[in-house]
Amino acid sequence: MADKVEQQQIPTESNVVDKRSEEQIASEVDATAEEMIAEETFQLTIKLPGSKGSDIKIIASPREAIHDIKQSVMESPESCAHSCFYLALNGTRLNDFAELGEIEGMTPETELQLVEDTYTERDVRLHINRLRDLLGGPYKPNPSAVGIDSGISFLTAVTGEIDEEIVPESEKKMEDLFSSDPIPEHAFTNTDLEASSKLSDFVPPTFQRLAPQCIKSLSLSGWNPVPHARRLKGDLLYLIVVTLENETLNITASTQGFFVNNITNNKFDPTRKSGGKKMGAHSLIKLLQQASPKFASSFIELQDFITCHHMLEVLPVNTYFPAHPWAVQSPEHAFDPARPAEPLLNFGADAVESMRDWNDELQSHRELPKTNLQERVLRERLINKVQSEFTEAAVRGAVAVVNGSVVPLNPMEPDESHMYVYNNIFFSKGNDGRGTFEALGADEAAHVATGKDLEGVKIFNSVDAAGLYTLGSVIVDYKGIRVVAQSIVPGIFRRQDENSIVYGSVDNGAQISADEKFHEAIGNEIVKSLHLDEHTLIDANDEKVKLYTSLETKGLLGADGRRYMLDLYRLNPVDIEFQDKECVDKDNIPAYPHKMTLLRPELMGLFWEHRFREWVKAKTEEIKKERKLANGGEEPEKKKEEENPKADGEETKENEEQEQKPEEEEEEIKIDMNEFKLNFNPDVFTSAKLGDDSEAVKEQEQVVREASQFLSNDIIPSLVLDFASYAISPLDGDALTKAMHRRGINMRYLGKVAELVSISKDKRIEHIQKLAVQEMVVRASKHILRKLLSECPLEQATACVSHFLNCLFGREFNSKPKPEIPEGATRNDFSWSRLTPNHVESELKQQILCRFRYKLNDDFLQLLNVLPTLREICLRVGIQLEARDYRFTAYSEEERAELAAEDAARSRQKDQQQKQSSRGKRGGKQKQKNDESLSKRRTTSFVPDDIQNLMPTVKQASGRSVFAEETFEAGKMSLAQGHRQLGIELLLESLTLHEQTYGFLHPETSKCYATLAMIYHHNEDRDAALDLQRKAVIAAERTNGVDHPETIHHYLNLGLFEHAAGRTKLALRYLKHALYYWDLVFGAGHPDSATADNNAGVMLQSLRDYPTSTKFFERACATQENILGKEHVLTATGYHILAKAYTLLGDFNKALNVERVAFGVFEKKLGAEDPRTKESDLWLKELTSNALLSAQRAREQAQSATLPSGVTATSVPNGQQQQQQHPGNMPIEQAVQFINDGSQRTTPSSKKGKKKSQNKRK
Repeated sequence: MADKVEQQQIPTESNVVDKRSEEQIASEVDATAEEMIAEETFQLTIKLPGSKGSDIKIIASPREAIHDIKQSVMESPESCAHSCFYLALNGTRLNDFAELGEIEGMTPETELQLVEDTYTERDVRLHINRLRDLLGGPYKPNPSAVGIDSGISFLTAVTGEIDEEIVPESEKKMEDLFSSDPIPEHAFTNTDLEASSKLSDFVPPTFQRLAPQCIKSLSLSGWNPVPHARRLKGDLLYLIVVTLENETLNITASTQGFFVNNITNNKFDPTRKSGGKKMGAHSLIKLLQQASPKFASSFIELQDFITCHHMLEVLPVNTYFPAHPWAVQSPEHAFDPARPAEPLLNFGADAVESMRDWNDELQSHRELPKTNLQERVLRERLINKVQSEFTEAAVRGAVAVVNGSVVPLNPMEPDESHMYVYNNIFFSKGNDGRGTFEALGADEAAHVATGKDLEGVKIFNSVDAAGLYTLGSVIVDYKGIRVVAQSIVPGIFRRQDENSIVYGSVDNGAQISADEKFHEAIGNEIVKSLHLDEHTLIDANDEKVKLYTSLETKGLLGADGRRYMLDLYRLNPVDIEFQDKECVDKDNIPAYPHKMTLLRPELMGLFWEHRFREWVKAKTEEIKKERKLANGGEEPEKKKEEENPKADGEETKENEEQEQKPEEEEEEIKIDMNEFKLNFNPDVFTSAKLGDDSEAVKEQEQVVREASQFLSNDIIPSLVLDFASYAISPLDGDALTKAMHRRGINMRYLGKVAELVSISKDKRIEHIQKLAVQEMVVRASKHILRKLLSECPLEQATACVSHFLNCLFGREFNSKPKPEIPEGATRNDFSWSRLTPNHVESELKQQILCRFRYKLNDDFLQLLNVLPTLREICLRVGIQLEARDYRFTAYSEEERAELAAEDAARSRQKDQQQKQSSRGKRGGKQKQKNDESLSKRRTTSFVPDDIQNLMPTVKQASGRSVFAEETFEAGKMSLAQGHRQLGIELLLESLTLHEQTYGFLHPETSKCYATLAMIYHHNEDRDAALDLQRKAVIAAERTNGVDHPETIHHYLNLGLFEHAAGRTKLALRYLKHALYYWDLVFGAGHPDSATADNNAGVMLQSLRDYPTSTKFFERACATQENILGKEHVLTATGYHILAKAYTLLGDFNKALNVERVAFGVFEKKLGAEDPRTKESDLWLKELTSNALLSAQRAREQAQSATLPSGVTATSVPNGQQQQQQHPGNMPIEQAVQFINDGSQRTTPSSKKGKKKSQNKRK
């Protein structure tokens, strides 16, 4: 919702000028869709080999290739044993790359034969890898990955066993609020809602990581490689398998399949072992099923385990860098003798398959045709895939560079200047190794420039200008060091001169080049998109050169003839207002760390659009005035016409004409958009020597200054207003950052945002103030940790991180934490070990004052939410912590007494053991040692062993499918305008484009799934809504993170959809999971949490768990009252709902009190005639009369307590009869009747009365 509001409030320039209408997009989609509709779906039957004659069915489109069908066969449980085969039609082998629709004789119901093929060495390796992947299950621990639990999903674990059926709308019955059946057990049964989320519960207890074991081990034999003589016999590889029966099988992989041989550790006898068919098979899986009965039975369990997971949980994440959780369970390291041989199995003996020319792959994919939709989809899919693979290789290379495993190209130069080549990728460090940024802030400026360069690459890639190329680029931050990975330009290392740079300057303006073809290519599309101003620069020889881009941006002519754009960090102008005010020392505030303070591209688009609207408005007014003068003034004539009386018919006709007249006038006003000129010179306010005349330069400077002022005076205040109106409501620092970036606000303005929020003193946005301070602390902590980690060796990294976290979060638990330093070293030997809590606090204050121009209060650490802040720091720095409960508060007196008692008891036990050990019993000594290890108690919140991993954080220039996103936006726009059918068609087509371009597992695809799921939910198509929403959840979990706000919202919606489908207990499991992470990510008190609590309350009411549902409603009311105040209509609505909950619970006094509050607000704010006021009034009257009745009954019961017990027996039925005779058509009266009847159950003598009253109700 927030995204939708944002797009409506601040449209981009392309929406105003260049954006195509939804009709245009729809027509483009229809043009391709007509072909797709004309195509029939193929329902293929694949005949499997063997005497059984079994087959499988596969549904495919005519555009799918044969290798896609083969992949589907390999993924099917019935045919997963096959990996080396071909498909035949009527005995003729089909080409793997042929499309189904192009094959002669292929019909929609064709039967294909699966024919087992001969193996090559590569096929054998693929077959073994396939088996290893199957045996590992969906979540096989991978120690060679950069992080623990890469791309993990918890959906199956949270779902558990489903014991409810989906109830169709036609079969749904009215909920029986008065049933006497026991309350069913659910996710919130016996749950303490007041307790905060425990980090130890981060991984659901039902999550099953390890798949059923089928074999003990599979490894390559030491007899590999195959000797020459045996190669001529067809042997390809030798394997050793240890079965669950403890039998060791030596297996030969040959061209014809796999068989058990006679090889032992001491004897090489590769002949086939006698034993008939059981000793050989075409598939290794089938061979193991024949040779090991336990493998056969366990493999069935394994297949069941895999198939119980959703398809998207099993698929690898291969088009996006997968998410890694910040809190993990300590992984169990399993013995696997084949793991060291993975490079051999993946890439072959000479590793040729791992060597790729990344640059040529990227650029050749970009050169693919894009004349129609199918070509565009194919092109974008290939670009995304190779970009994702490049990112994965770049991350591994960057880690190797930081760890010192790669030899630099220039080892004689200082470390800061080192350059590396690894896996055909060029690596350099993101600091000022060559003094380029000396005047702008040295390393600080260079660090920012690398990020800006990546933004520039993204912009150029999105514009997709013909004739211009960018390098594959990835930024990796690991262990405090920033590494920039780029694809290698052909011929760059063979050139001894700088003649390849034909556009821009490499020596800060001493020599400036401006190649005509580069200039023309940039001037066509880039200038139009970025509004770059053609400006003149003067070089050292006083020669004038015209450029569009900044002086530092370079155009390089590669040896392959392609024109590459490099160093794109200064595409946008300087934020001059900030630089003038903040990049100097003033008022005890240090100068900003660097002068690389540029405006964001989003802001330049918004400013251009703002000025364009003003120009259109002024131009329209000008044309109207000109016409008015030309017509000699229209107003007097109008007055004369109004004075003349007209007949009714004439008057109506005249009114219609007057209504049409403005429309006609608007149509007549034609403005040539090309007349509007507003471009930006990125070189103003820099050291570049401008060659335009002084007036032009002043005008260019003024435009940039106004853009800078527009940011401070218009955009930032509008953001705060959006926060106050809940147009956007970020849940964590990442969401806040994205919200600011979407509006073109740099994060250096975070302090200003926090100030504006605090000045407003608006309770509605108090959470934004806390979140902004938290984000500043997180970013400052990241800077401190980055510096500390870059200076310490890898083996000290865990001690460094844990000590910093103790100083930041554990000061209340231990105000003087001691670092764990290496043996033989002192605390003064390392900068990280000298840290103290006071030092960290003062350093944070200084960093935040310097970087965000914001002065923290002295108690800022006490006001921080510990777990949300810890989470953000871990995600930003790449820390993976053990998921356990960390203590941040001091022990209470009671706890200290308990600990002292424990210590005393342990001491007595120790004394007894010492007496026993004096007798010389070794067992006693061993027990003493064990007890001593048990007696070790934590003295700090964190210890080094809590840091499970330090992983790289990644920024990549990921591609965008413009057409898929435009179709998605057009679909949403159509729905907003009421064109439902067109909107759904566009969104479905957009989903297909997303899946084809980005793949199933991508954040953009996840959003598309969720949007369509909501539409189907509103259309009451429950199955489709649930299927799409589950996909949205898994895609978000695996690419954004299991505790990402997007994932949490998807889980909440999945819960709503399940409840609507009639599976309320399952819905509550999803809600509990989402609320757990919500508390972990933000804590209590977020405005949106009231909605989630209300939804949980409604679901619990449907299960008749009124006590628990009331707690949720109470919590929702408390949140609304705290944020909105007691006099707000939303708070009153919450109280009205709470009154109903109290009524069902039987607490009429509370119900009456809160309903009075609700009615008072409704009457005051909405008036007596509003339906909400009337409903509240009705409830108030019923509750008041019932309260009087209850009071009367209480008095009667008090009086009857003094009478004989026989008398009270008559008074109870009278009370019941009186209630039952009350006229009742309204739910409130039914509820009151139920509760009054139920209240009699508390008396021992009322069991018979209870049964009678139930019979009467029936």
